[in-house]
Amino acid sequence: MGVKEGHCSIAQGTVDGKTFACMVWDHDPARFSDPTQIEIYRRHRRICTIEPGGPIREWHFWREGKELAVYYGTKDGLGTHALYRARTGQQVDHVLGSPQPRSLPQWSKSQSQLAEESLPEGVAFSQQQTLWVLKVMSEIGSVRAGMTRKELLKVFGEEGGLSTRTNRTYVYKGCRYIKVNVVFLRVDADEQESADDKIVSISGPYLAYAIMD
Repeated sequence: MGVKEGHCSIAQGTVDGKTFACMVWDHDPARFSDPTQIEIYRRHRRICTIEPGGPIREWHFWREGKELAVYYGTKDGLGTHALYRARTGQQVDHVLGSPQPRSLPQWSKSQSQLAEESLPEGVAFSQQQTLWVLKVMSEIGSVRAGMTRKELLKVFGEEGGLSTRTNRTYVYKGCRYIKVNVVFLRVDADEQESADDKIVSISGPYLAYAIMD
C-alpha cells in the first residue's frame, strides 16, 4: 500500500532510502497549515501513524531513522517535544519546550540548532568572524553601478523567487543568506537577460533566508 498523490505536504526519507515519513495533508487547507498526523512508510508500505495530540511544528528522524522526533503545539506558546519509535509509533520520551534550546535533549533539536551549537566560541573565533565580515563587505563593495551582470556574477549567484530582467535578487556566493537587490539597464530589446546588462543600482547587503523554487 503506497502513499497516494497529494496525500503529503512534506516528506522526509532516511539515509538508506527504505523508510520515509509523510506529513498528512490530503488537499485539506486546514491540515496543511495545522498538520496533526505523520505516517511512516517502510518499503512503500505504511507501518504506523503518529498523532502527537496537537499541530506539528517541526519533525525529523533521529538515530539513523530508528526514531522520529516531533515538536508540536500551538504557535502562540512553547510546545512539546516527543520521541517515537519509527517502526511502531510508540512514544519513548517527551519533554516540554524551553526558551533555552541548549537545555533540551539532543534528539529534540533541529539540524540548524545542532549546527549552531557545534560552532566554536571564544575571543579567537569572534576575531575570525569579524575578519570574515570585513572580507565579505569588501567583496560586495567591489560591485558598483555601471558594471555588467557578468561582473556581478563573479561575486553573487542568482536567488529564487520573482524576478525580471531589470530587477533581481542575488545571493553572496560565500553565504546564501546574504543578499542584495539589483536594478539593471537593458542593453537590447530582448526579454532574455544579457551578461552585458548594466547595473543601475545595487542595494546594501541584508540577511534573509534562502528561497527555493
